[in-house]
Amino acid sequence: MIDSAGVAAHELAASLGHPTLRGQSPFAIEGGNRFEDRLKHLSHYELLVDALAPYVALPKPPNLVVEDVNRVGRRKDPQAWMDARVAKTNDALARIARGSADAPHVVDHPVLRFDLAGETVHLEPDALAFRIGDKLELVEIKAYPIIDGQADPAKVSATAGQTAVYHMALRSTLEQLGFDPELLVWSVILVAPRNFGRQPVAHRVPLKKKSMSLSRVLRSVPQTDDVLQKLPPDLTFDVDPAGKLDEDNLRTALVAAVSMVDALYVPDCVQSCDMAKFCRAEAWGNDDPARLGRDARDNLAGVHTLADAMRLAEHGPEDGEEGLADVAEALSDAYGAINRARSLVPTAGVQPPSAKGGGE
Repeated sequence: MIDSAGVAAHELAASLGHPTLRGQSPFAIEGGNRFEDRLKHLSHYELLVDALAPYVALPKPPNLVVEDVNRVGRRKDPQAWMDARVAKTNDALARIARGSADAPHVVDHPVLRFDLAGETVHLEPDALAFRIGDKLELVEIKAYPIIDGQADPAKVSATAGQTAVYHMALRSTLEQLGFDPELLVWSVILVAPRNFGRQPVAHRVPLKKKSMSLSRVLRSVPQTDDVLQKLPPDLTFDVDPAGKLDEDNLRTALVAAVSMVDALYVPDCVQSCDMAKFCRAEAWGNDDPARLGRDARDNLAGVHTLADAMRLAEHGPEDGEEGLADVAEALSDAYGAINRARSLVPTAGVQPPSAKGGGE
């Protein structure tokens, strides 16, 4: 809602008492762009094809057919350019799904339209979709290293969350085009630097569990129009237009206004969102499961507090909570396993005082 209202989030966060450094390091951004460019344009996609070889067999250049969605018309009219890129993406995906002889092997920078809470958003992944046999694959390029076959779990989890959205949008696009969304494999092929060098290596990351959880989360996100109807008609973050409030009263008024808008916080937000520190404090104050991380938030969608999660684990769902039966069952199983494990831990006995040296 803050983005939709065009509010400068970093300025709002500072006024709330949670100033933040903005954005990703320009060195990290530049490094990521250089790595992607090297895989694609500088090597004519040959490095990318070589990295993907353990998972998919693509023809090497010059036989590789690439559809670069960025190369569409002129950019003088941003909306028209975006519409043209969406149309070109849809056309390429339709040709791939039909198995047309002229279908591209790779779609570079597709643009996908996706409905989010009743609002149409555009997703512009640097992911690529292509058909191998009767399946479509999704690829994501990242600049963080894969060391001895393992990458930073937090970064891989964030990548899975990001690409799960792309996956959902691709499935939705395939459905709208009249094709079976099951053409799309339930995973993403992550391409990143091997160790600390410049050579790329690929790693398959499962997406089904993440995508299913995310789908449930998004279904629980209220529609924008519904949110607006529930908010006071005079809600504003410009709480002191005349500039008469002192700093403490201004902050109190801002906190009250911002708290009227629900947040979807997870600890990963701290790396990318100006409002994350404020939302973190709010999540801790509200005992929100999201404060434990993305997995807790997604798997406990519909469970409002950690206290509620414990109640579900111990006693199961109450009347009106039938929709949480699967969550309660999983929590109960985990809670039972923890209790069984604890029962096997020997209790340290209290040693009686020594009879010798009775001065103690």
